[in-house]
Amino acid sequence: MKFERLDPKKHQRKSFDCGVVALNLYLQQFANQDQKRGLTRVYVLAEQQQIIGYYSICAHSVPTDQLPDNAKLGGYSDAPFLLLGRLAVDLSYQGHGYGDALIFHAFSITTEAAEKIGTLGMIVDAKDEKAAGFYQKFGFKPLSASKNRLVLPFSAMKSLL
Repeated sequence: MKFERLDPKKHQRKSFDCGVVALNLYLQQFANQDQKRGLTRVYVLAEQQQIIGYYSICAHSVPTDQLPDNAKLGGYSDAPFLLLGRLAVDLSYQGHGYGDALIFHAFSITTEAAEKIGTLGMIVDAKDEKAAGFYQKFGFKPLSASKNRLVLPFSAMKSLL
C-alpha cells in the first residue's frame, strides 16, 4: 500500500465507505473536480485500486484574533495555514492506525510546503466531538470561534515528525 494523489482512472472510489455519507459522497463525486479546479489536493492511501483512506488539503487563512496566541503576529489580520479539509478511512480498515498514517502524511505535505511558502500550520474542522478528540491527541487546539475548528502550529507539527 502507498500514498498517492487521487487518480480517478486508477483508484476505485465507488466502493469506498467510511460510514459518513458526506465524506463518501465527496470522494466519489467531488474530489476529482476540486483537484482539477485547483481548489484542493486529495491524497489516498491505497492498495492497488482499493482506497483504504483519504484526505484533502488546501491553502487557507484564519483571522488572527481567532488564534490561541495571536500576540506574536503583529499587525496581521489574517494568518496563512493549510486546511485539512477531510480525512476518512474505509470501514473495513478502521481501528488499525490508518487514520494516524493519513494525518502524518498530511503533516509531511504541510512540512514540505512550509519549507517553500509561508504557513503557520494546519487547521481542521472536526465533524463532531469524537473527531475533535482524534485531532486533539496530536496536539490540535480549538480556535476561539469554534470548539470543532482546531489548529496545530507548524512548530508542534514538526516536533511530531
